[in-house]
Amino acid sequence: MTCIKRAGALACALALAGCAGMGGNGDKAGMRMPGKTPADAAVAATWYNPPSEFPGICLTQFSDGSLRFDGGFAFYNPGRWAYDAARGELRLALAPTPSLELSHAQIVQHQNLLRIEADKNTLVYGVQADTKAIGLGGFMFYRDMPCPPRRG
Repeated sequence: MTCIKRAGALACALALAGCAGMGGNGDKAGMRMPGKTPADAAVAATWYNPPSEFPGICLTQFSDGSLRFDGGFAFYNPGRWAYDAARGELRLALAPTPSLELSHAQIVQHQNLLRIEADKNTLVYGVQADTKAIGLGGFMFYRDMPCPPRRG
């Protein structure tokens, strides 16, 4: 009976360990971006739309798979991201907004945007190590451009 209990506990522990590794979070392999590695280990990548007629907007991808907009587009928070290295696809799953598909309908006007998965509130971009920018909501976000310090 003791052996059965121990085997059951071991099976349960292995199942939990397997669940913890789903989505690439176990070894962070799924949460890496190609190209330059940020100095802060908690950050996987940053994209910045510098100020012009509107204030600058920062898109930060965190190593845990979350993402956050600062300076604008806060209505897309909270968000999640994933990168498929084999396909070179960056997936940005954003907070539900009724205008996601409408604001990105002209895919050709949004640099590197491959497709919109509106039912999942997800934008899918083609991103490689040399990708310099992505287009989101009519704004250009430049890769690895430093975001200003966050206020408040």
